[in-house]
Parts: sequence; structure tokens; C-alpha cells
Amino acid sequence: MAESNLKEMMIDDINEDADEENQIIDSQPKLKWYLIDTERTFCKVWNFVITMLTIYTLFVSPFILTFKDVYLICEGSTPGCSENGEDVYNTTLQEIELAIDIIYFIEIILNFVKRTRAHKELSQIGYNYLTGFFIFDVVATLPELFMGEVMEFYILKIFRIIHFPKLTYPLNLLLQCVLQKYSKKRQNDLSSFAGLILYVIYLSHIMACIWLIIGLRSDCILEG
Repeated sequence: MAESNLKEMMIDDINEDADEENQIIDSQPKLKWYLIDTERTFCKVWNFVITMLTIYTLFVSPFILTFKDVYLICEGSTPGCSENGEDVYNTTLQEIELAIDIIYFIEIILNFVKRTRAHKELSQIGYNYLTGFFIFDVVATLPELFMGEVMEFYILKIFRIIHFPKLTYPLNLLLQCVLQKYSKKRQNDLSSFAGLILYVIYLSHIMACIWLIIGLRSDCILEG
């Protein structure tokens, strides 16, 4: 008898919680047609794509700036490079970079209409983005996009390093799935430790590229 009463009480509590959640959802103001809710599936998928493209840029851009021959096969001023004197690029990488910049250009526009829990009005969303990552995104995207992905402006893509915290986002998603049976504290501890390792790996990548750039730009003088 006591067990049946306990089950009924639990069912009532669950129903009450569900009713409260429905009331909260109903009480929320309707999303305006020109705003995008960051809690929606589409926006989550889009943000994940932007995160993966950002991670690609964070690793590939320093590498290309270190070994320019990977991207710029030969300069037009080099004898025998091309018949019309134009620079010869790796077309595959150039098309990839162009596609990424087009997607980032769309992302810049969407960031003015992405509604979050903290910023729900258009003016708040725009002000928050303009005073945040806007200038970095514009400098890293528009010059290369409109100049044809040339090597002269490629260094501007380094401004996307401001988004380096996104580096651990896919790792955190993976760990959340793998560590479901552990407590939240254990999940947070392991995720933080794994994220720290990833940051160290990325910092090592950046430092290696910097030292290689210094070495490649300094002539080696041998004394006989």
C-alpha cells in the first residue's frame, strides 16, 4: 500500500514538473521572425560547422604561413613560373580557403541575428557582437574573400586565433558521450584536463611554426 502511494506521489511530481516546464515555454515571448534561436537544432549544427572550420584555420594557417610553397607554388616574378606573369597557387587549397571565407561571411551576418539567453533583442545582439569578435572576423575574412585568396593578405587569417577556445568544443562533446556514467564533477575534471592537453599541443604547434619562420628567414653563414 505504501509503495503504491509512493509511486502515485512520484507520478504526480513528474506531471507537475512537466506542467511547470510547459508553462515556462508558453510564457516565453514568441521568437521574432528575423531572429535565430541558438537553442534550435539548425543553429547548433551550423555553430558546430563553424567550430570545425575554425579549428581547421587555427592549425592550417600557421602551417601555410611557415611553408608558403604549399599554398603559393611560385610567384609570377619568378622566371618560367607562368606565361602571363601571374602567381601560381595550389588550386585545391585556394578553393577550400575561398569556401571557408564565404561561410564565415555568412556567419558574420548571422551573428547579428543570433538570439541567446543573455541577448534577446536585435540591438543587444548587434552591440554585443560589434564590441566583441566582429572586427577580428571581418579582418580575417573580407580582405582575402574580395582579393581572391592571394598570399599577400593570407596572414590576416591569423586574427581567427581569437576563437581558440573553440578548439576543445568537439572534444568536450565526445567526452560527454563517453563519460555519461560518471558524475558531473568527474566529467568536468576529465574534460578540463583533456582540454589543457589539447591547448598545450596547439601552443606547441604555434611555437614550432614561429621558430621555423625565424629559421627560414635567417641566412645560415658557415665559417670556413
